[in-house]
Amino acid sequence: MMKVLLIDDEELSLEVMEIMLCKLNDIEIVGKYTNPIRALEDLEKVQVDVVFLDMEMPGMHGLEFAEEIVEKYSHIEVLFVTAYPQFALEAFEVNAIDYLLKPVSMKRLQKAIKKIEEKLTLYQSREELVDANTCKQDLYASFMSSFRLFDYQNDEVKWRTKKVKELFAYLWHNRNHPIHKSLVTEELWPDKQAEKATALLHTTIYQLRKALKEIGIEKPIILVNDHYKLAVPIKSDVLEIQEIIQSERLNVLEVQKVIELYSGEYMENEDFMWSIQYQQELKQEVFHYLQKFVVSSRRKNEHTELVGKSLEKMLELNPYDEATMYQLLKHYCEQNNTGKVKEVFQTIAHNLKEELGVSIPRNIVALNNNYFNRT
Repeated sequence: MMKVLLIDDEELSLEVMEIMLCKLNDIEIVGKYTNPIRALEDLEKVQVDVVFLDMEMPGMHGLEFAEEIVEKYSHIEVLFVTAYPQFALEAFEVNAIDYLLKPVSMKRLQKAIKKIEEKLTLYQSREELVDANTCKQDLYASFMSSFRLFDYQNDEVKWRTKKVKELFAYLWHNRNHPIHKSLVTEELWPDKQAEKATALLHTTIYQLRKALKEIGIEKPIILVNDHYKLAVPIKSDVLEIQEIIQSERLNVLEVQKVIELYSGEYMENEDFMWSIQYQQELKQEVFHYLQKFVVSSRRKNEHTELVGKSLEKMLELNPYDEATMYQLLKHYCEQNNTGKVKEVFQTIAHNLKEELGVSIPRNIVALNNNYFNRT
C-alpha cells in the first residue's frame, strides 16, 4: 500500500483529493492537514510514502515547505498541487518538478501515481544496491576541464537541468563552509529579482535532492539557519591535485599524476563565473609545483623526460611566460631533440606573434638559431 498524506489549506480540496485517491487501488490516506506546521510535526509519528502538497498556503510557500520535508524525511516523495498554471510553468521551469493542476482529473492523477510508484521502486533498488555492494565507497567527481559526477557504479550522473548541475558544483566548491541562501541566489541567478531567484533556488535544491536520492544518497544537503552545506563524501581529481601539491612531494609518480590529472583548467568549459578565481589560483599552484620539480631535477641532472613534460605543461598553463619558453627550448636543445626544438619554437611563435602580435625575444631566437647552426 502506498501511504499518502494530504496538505491543503482548503478543506474542500482535501475532501476531493481523498475521494479521488480512494478510488485507486493500493492507496492509503494516513493523514489530512490544513496546517502545514502540524503536518510536519506529525510526520515523525506516521509512515508516509508521498505527500500531496498545496503550493499556495498562508504563511508558507509550498517549495520552501517541501524542502523541509525532504531534508528531514528524505524517503518521502512530494507531489505539488497548484491552481495556477502560470506558476507551474514559470517557477517549475516547465514541468521540472512533479505537480498536479487543479482541478485534478482522474487520468492525470493515475499517471502521477504510476510515476511515483516507479520512483519509489527505483529508490528502493538503489538503496539495496548501495547497502549490499558499495556503501563504503565515495562518489567521484571530475572538475578539470568540465564538471562530471560519477555514481557508485561509475556511471555518469545525468542532471535534470543545467542549474541543478551548477548548484551541486557550487555547493561542492564551497564545501568547507555553509553558504547562505542569499549568496547562492546572487551567484546562480544574478539577473533575477529576489523573489523569483528564491523560488528558483527552492526548486533547484528540491531537484538536486531528488537527483542524489535516485543514486542512493540520503540527506545530501544540510540546511541550518538558512545556510546550505553539501554532505556527500566525494573523491575528485582536483582534491588529488591539491593533496599532492600541499604535501610538496616531488617524486616522479606524484608529478606524473599532477600532469595527468590537470587535463584542463578547473571547470573551464562550464562557464561558471564563481569558479574563475579558484581556477586561476589552482593554475598558479600547479605551475609553481612543476617549477620546483624542474629546478630540483635539473640541479641533480635527473628525470630528463619528465622535466620536458613538466615544462610543456608549464607553458600550457602560462603560454606567455618568457622564462618557461626559454627553459623548454633549452631543454630540448640540450637533449638534441630536433623535432621537439622545432615544435616548441613554432608554439612560441604562435603564442607571441600570431596571438599577441609581438616579436619573439632575442635570447629565444638566438638559442634556436645557435642550435640549428650547430647541427
